[in-house]
Amino acid sequence: MHRLVAAAIAFASPFAFAQDPDDDAPDVTVQVPGMTVKVGPGASKAAPAPTRAPAPAARTQPPPRAIGGDNFAIEYGPLNGVKAASIKVLSPEAASAEVWAEDGSLAGSYSVPFTFEGRSQQFYRFIVTGQDGVVLLDKKLELKQFIGGLVRLKGAAAPAPAPAPTSAAQGMADADFEALLAAVNDAGFGAEKLGVVETAAQSHVFTVEQVGRLVDAVSMSDEKVGVVERTRKKLVDRQNAFKLLEHFSFSADKEKVRKLLK
Repeated sequence: MHRLVAAAIAFASPFAFAQDPDDDAPDVTVQVPGMTVKVGPGASKAAPAPTRAPAPAARTQPPPRAIGGDNFAIEYGPLNGVKAASIKVLSPEAASAEVWAEDGSLAGSYSVPFTFEGRSQQFYRFIVTGQDGVVLLDKKLELKQFIGGLVRLKGAAAPAPAPAPTSAAQGMADADFEALLAAVNDAGFGAEKLGVVETAAQSHVFTVEQVGRLVDAVSMSDEKVGVVERTRKKLVDRQNAFKLLEHFSFSADKEKVRKLLK
């Protein structure tokens, strides 16, 4: 085998030395048993080293400018869905936005609407760009420690207000109830006390808390159960009726009250 290789190289060598190394002459390929030998100018030239693509340039903050402040509503305060030390940009929807920190670094890129949370008592530069590439807003905004901020394009729909808390169920007016409680305390016997409660229940409604106070105003077990029996249909917060059981000491009385409240 070694002799065959040597013979092949010896045969091809006149071609190799006869050619100028800088010529574009084609290489000569010699087939020998078990291998292929290439001889020629190109065979001796080294392949070029691969080149690396240049690293992408770091983003730099645009030059200072003040744009669009009059076209946007900027509001601070206790706002529904906006946490303290944050800014919520509500509109225009589908616009793009960048937020830059005071040190010149890019704090984040977003699509409107979005909420940005950062360090409180720090200024951040908000740049909002429309879908057509026009800068709509470029303004520094402060993230405040205890309240949030809301930014929206003027004329855009405002966020839905937070639902008003459901007012507590109103029973008998406070002054009227205090007068009723005084009348029950002034009545002599249990039957008379229950009569006062029954009369009031014909034209008034009660909260569970008020009925509980009436139950405590009588002393006998059957009288206490009687108060619940006369007021159970006039409860304005019946979902809290289970709290009346706290005003009874004996299991038998509690069971009677449970049956009345079913």
